[in-house]
Amino acid sequence: MSPPAGERGLPGTARLAVGALILWAVVDVVRTILMMGHYEDRIETATHGNVDLVPAWLAYIILSEPFPYGFVTAAADRLWILAALVAAAAVVTWRYYVRRTAEGLGDATPGPPARTAWAWFVTVLGAGVLCLVSWLHRLVTAEGGRFHETSLDTRPVAYPLWTVGTVLVVLTAVLSVRVVRRTVEAQEGLGPQT
Repeated sequence: MSPPAGERGLPGTARLAVGALILWAVVDVVRTILMMGHYEDRIETATHGNVDLVPAWLAYIILSEPFPYGFVTAAADRLWILAALVAAAAVVTWRYYVRRTAEGLGDATPGPPARTAWAWFVTVLGAGVLCLVSWLHRLVTAEGGRFHETSLDTRPVAYPLWTVGTVLVVLTAVLSVRVVRRTVEAQEGLGPQT
């Protein structure tokens, strides 16, 4: 007897979802490092010294050397958007196969424990809100922005905002991977025992 149509695609989509979530988290960490390096480069240019985050600054300098000013951070932003869309599409596709497999087995769609699902929802919502706030902050403090070179355009505001946003994105990716794995494990327990 062959497995239901949805079951054949479930392991592949689960692996794809996990891979896409990990990629999204890695891209977010790299993007944050480059944003901080770009900021440190602005400080170094203005004060001719006083770089606080030397590794981030060096990463930015090395990557931005052959490109026009600001290209690296703009490219990192676009890569982040692409990685987030791929992760979202992979998770939606995986969820579709979970539902199809459950229907093929004649059972309700298994899900993770309520506590895990709730924690996942809160981190997704928090990461989304902080990413939006981070983008808005960068928009209003960019050159030509309303708050450029004001107290909002300082390290004590920018760095904690970007760091907390990155921590939430990584936490969201980790919890999402956990939800995928727990759901796949629960669904594998529903199939025929061989």
